[in-house]
Amino acid sequence: MQMRVALVEDDDFTRLTVASSLRAQGIQVVIDTGSASEALLEFDKATPHVALLDLHLGKGPTGIDVATAFRSKSPNIGIVFLSSFEDPRLLNPSLPPLPFRSIYLHKNKISDIWNILEALRASIDKSERVPSMARASSSPIATLTDVQLETLRLMAQGLSNAEIAKRRSVTEKSVELAISRLAKTLGVEKDSTINQRVHMANVYFRALGQMKNVSD
Repeated sequence: MQMRVALVEDDDFTRLTVASSLRAQGIQVVIDTGSASEALLEFDKATPHVALLDLHLGKGPTGIDVATAFRSKSPNIGIVFLSSFEDPRLLNPSLPPLPFRSIYLHKNKISDIWNILEALRASIDKSERVPSMARASSSPIATLTDVQLETLRLMAQGLSNAEIAKRRSVTEKSVELAISRLAKTLGVEKDSTINQRVHMANVYFRALGQMKNVSD
């Protein structure tokens, strides 16, 4: 059976590249759009087996919203996310969980089309034990709790320990300890030649898919 894929990606170049590569491998791309609403309108007629979705689709519905709508129409559809964010929570901390048996791929870790093909096949293979979120990235960001991630975000924005403590309604000592644990988790050691907070902020921005480097 030829695989039928719904591709929803708002970056035109990425969508064109991925669609062309999939078609070259004999995959039917039955939905090819950057619009969540257009994808939903085309779904019933297109009847895809699996959806390949960008997490961030600009203003409006997210890839998770599209996936949830697809699953309501077709409970067995495979779901694969392809995102520039190392962790979905970096887009929005209040995002709902990813759908059951969905696979999460980090764009920067994709070396060729075979990585995507493997994920697409796994998402619809009932014999595969696919976790609710499988990442192509082994980034320590994914291991952080929501509170740790929020602390890192505030620190990356340049807030002092006192300001972070006020935002989180905790003591400065608690923030100091939290940042110390964060540094250990992220593998950022204290070094006289580098500002530890700057290094941690750069880890955060790289996880966002940004090349921004904070300097002293």
